[in-house]
Amino acid sequence: MSVPWLYLAQLPSTAPSTCRVHADEARHATGSRRLRAGDAIWLFNGCGVIARAQISATHHDGSLDASIESVCASPREFPDIEIASAIPKGDRLTTLLESIAPLAASRWTPLLCTHSVVTWSHANALRAGRVLIAACKQSQQPWLPVVSAEASPIQVARDAVARGRMVIIASPSGAPLATCIEGAQALTLLIGPEGGFTTTEVEAVESLGGRCASLGGAILRIELAVAYSLATARSVSQSRE
Repeated sequence: MSVPWLYLAQLPSTAPSTCRVHADEARHATGSRRLRAGDAIWLFNGCGVIARAQISATHHDGSLDASIESVCASPREFPDIEIASAIPKGDRLTTLLESIAPLAASRWTPLLCTHSVVTWSHANALRAGRVLIAACKQSQQPWLPVVSAEASPIQVARDAVARGRMVIIASPSGAPLATCIEGAQALTLLIGPEGGFTTTEVEAVESLGGRCASLGGAILRIELAVAYSLATARSVSQSRE
């Protein structure tokens, strides 16, 4: 049986040390997995730090104490990739979020586009946090993607350019994505709603130095376009190594 991962934002940075994992996070380990004192766990803080630990005690409120045996830091995957996308309907948002954590997106920004159907909400933000933590634990990905506030395509592009990032906007008129992102070290990918970006939105991003890239001939659902874009970017970077 694999050793479970638990999320602890305030993870101690040294070993040996001790910490407490609150009930909401410990519940799966002590409930479904039936782990008890002496069992091994991994702890991560979402910022690349991982700790091997052992459960030292469980409590009636569902929390547990852990003895940390070793701590290490994991670097971010290269290149650094940020995703900004329109928001899919219903449970498809969960599918989108479950792809960006294992594929190591550093940030996700919900896009408010002219053709957007779904708008961002506080409830969506809370849900996103829970889904991303669960996806990181399942995939053993030590970096938790940051979720930004909802923004327009031009706002995302302007911010990315100011930080020296390559900006790519998905558009059927562009060259293949793999060609466009060759050599990128820090990349921000914009994925529109299923109705596509408007000409005005595309031109505004291009005016800031963004480039159009095609995701192929098929019209993809938002969550599939995000997963495809991330997987392509990771494949391109690995082929250079």
